[in-house]
Amino acid sequence: MSQGQSDRRQEPWVATSLWALLVVTSLVLMTMGLMRALFFGYTPDPVFVEDALVGGLLILAGSVASLAAAVWSARRGDRPWITMFVAAPAVLIGGAALVSPNTLLRHFAAVAAFPLALAGLFAGLPLRKQ
Repeated sequence: MSQGQSDRRQEPWVATSLWALLVVTSLVLMTMGLMRALFFGYTPDPVFVEDALVGGLLILAGSVASLAAAVWSARRGDRPWITMFVAAPAVLIGGAALVSPNTLLRHFAAVAAFPLALAGLFAGLPLRKQ
């Protein structure tokens, strides 16, 4: 077997692994942002304002990563529901963060979005043949 044939077989696994890593990275960034921004309402204390700002930026970074993973999923030829499930955190959590940045709406959206993203992640992984 030549070297070119073995590289061709490993390439889909590398691309799939990088896609899965991007999905997990988006979820981790959003989780970190949600943890930093966990407070009720707005208080003018500079520490809370800074935490809310950093948390919001982490949530938006996770949203960008989630959208990138959804675009990559569509380019890979995954089923449309997998692409929508992977994009769910960006739409639900990122959208809630843009609409109402100082409420718990983002956290409630995470309750629905994270399981959808994990379902899309596991459905997008190929079955291992033994």
